[in-house]
Amino acid sequence: MKLFPFSARVTISLIIAGVIAVFATFPDTFFPLLSLERAKLADGEIWRLFTGNFVHFGWAHSLMNLAAFAIFVFALATSFSTPRFIALILFCCTAVGLGVYYLNPEYETYAGLSGAIHGFFVAGLLLNNRHAFWVNGLLTAALFGKIILEHQPGYQATELQSLLPVAVAYDAHLYGAIAGLIFGLGGLFIDKYLRKRHT
Repeated sequence: MKLFPFSARVTISLIIAGVIAVFATFPDTFFPLLSLERAKLADGEIWRLFTGNFVHFGWAHSLMNLAAFAIFVFALATSFSTPRFIALILFCCTAVGLGVYYLNPEYETYAGLSGAIHGFFVAGLLLNNRHAFWVNGLLTAALFGKIILEHQPGYQATELQSLLPVAVAYDAHLYGAIAGLIFGLGGLFIDKYLRKRHT
């Protein structure tokens, strides 16, 4: 009998959720150290490209992202092997950090996991084999449709988003989704290549 009856993916996800909760509990300690602050990153604090995803602007921000992350884990985490799951997190989080840093100079400080979560969902849908391909494709198109809607002039944030003390960084959602698209398509290509090698 296993001591921990969870899959490695769920265990990793619980660790991430716990870390986010700790960071949210002690924001005065962790937020200044880990958020993507443009000036400090330019001074060589490169870890902020990644760690900025795991600190948030208050508990409301943290809980919204934790809820979305939980939905992803229980709906789509089985689409990934454990190494690929870890690679997905590293790739999407870093891609969002790089995108915000190089393409959004107006953001002096960035924090939050929502951009990367969009990538997790896109990659998960592309690699999901539990449902028909057209279902996954339709959901992926809907997610990109949401991002397009967010970028329209005059778009109004939802009531939940209005709880945040800062404006939502919609461009981060786009960067995350693009990263997830690259990761998912790359995974499909690798899987197809491996199947050919074994046939």
